[in-house]
Amino acid sequence: MSSITARGSRGRVRDYPRAAVNVYFLVGSESGNADMVADCVTDALQALGHEVERFTGGGLPETKLDERKVVLVCTSTTGIGDLPQNVRTLYEDLSTKRPSLRGMRYGLIGLGDRNYKESFLGAPKKWDAILTELGAERLGERLELDATDNPMPDEDAVRWVREWAPKHL
Repeated sequence: MSSITARGSRGRVRDYPRAAVNVYFLVGSESGNADMVADCVTDALQALGHEVERFTGGGLPETKLDERKVVLVCTSTTGIGDLPQNVRTLYEDLSTKRPSLRGMRYGLIGLGDRNYKESFLGAPKKWDAILTELGAERLGERLELDATDNPMPDEDAVRWVREWAPKHL
């Protein structure tokens, strides 16, 4: 669990435990790479003392995304910049129903391959755009994992979330 360093009433520096955060983890995966990364990131978040609830499919009614406070998106891109099949219904619901996501904060892990220049990180960019359009606030920079440069995306994502979570959660 992370902590906050502050001065106590007598002027001494103390570490105060930071409250656990419930993170809704939205994972879009076509071939399993984003799922593998998400499994490792889930373990890292839980090791930091946070609760993680994983997206299991469905649209806005099932996910209650408009009621979530903290969301972490981890998604790959398929086809020509397309979303993985398992998240398309939710994305389409957000695009057509346009619920307010004010008050929601999110982080983003994107997987792609820059050899596909025209569509590189197409799905993560779509998620970033729709969430901000609907009023959500992105916490920090998104992590962009290129298959060419990141042969171990799970390790890179765990390093990132270990830095990201204490700063933003």
